[in-house]
Amino acid sequence: MASAHAMGALMLEVAPAYLSDTDAADILALLCGQIGEDLDHGLAARRYALTGDRRALHDTVL
Repeated sequence: MASAHAMGALMLEVAPAYLSDTDAADILALLCGQIGEDLDHGLAARRYALTGDRRALHDTVL
């Protein structure tokens, strides 16, 4: 869970919490491509960092 939270914190630095998932996806697509991370996993980690709810990571392998 610590790595998922760290990934989520990185995603939040690039796409702050006030952005919707759709707007965040537009911004995070480039970052995820550069670090070799799947965009869906990046968005899930972002949601986990926002909420602290592990269900955000359901069906996600980080």
